[in-house]
Amino acid sequence: MTASLASCRRLLLVGAALLIVVALVLATGVIPPVKADTFPQALPERAAAAFWVNVVLCLVVAALLALAAVRTEKRSRSSAVALGVLAAVVLLLAFALFDAGLAFGAHGPALHTATVLLFLCAAADLIAGVLVAVSVLLFPRRA
Repeated sequence: MTASLASCRRLLLVGAALLIVVALVLATGVIPPVKADTFPQALPERAAAAFWVNVVLCLVVAALLALAAVRTEKRSRSSAVALGVLAAVVLLLAFALFDAGLAFGAHGPALHTATVLLFLCAAADLIAGVLVAVSVLLFPRRA
């Protein structure tokens, strides 16, 4: 089953937009409270650095998805593999954010908002990963 090229491109662009939103939310709503975490045995600088890595990866993958949406005309083996790898990376980022949300949930009310934002970001990443995976399956094939 295939869909139109325009609808597949839209899926990729929506996934890229979700990743950009996740990066912005992490940078503005999660990292500042995490850096101020006073929970015993917390390592706020290391946690903040890990979230910055997630922000950068989200932005890089979003740029690659936007590039793929603009440049890909038909599904070839290489484009399918590349988009599949990007979908897997996005899903791994979602699981990392979900795990961080579980970990910070025990840090008390000071990080409650950051924890909720982490779960929302994980859900957005999960949706973006599924959109990319679906676009790989639906992209029109090369003849």
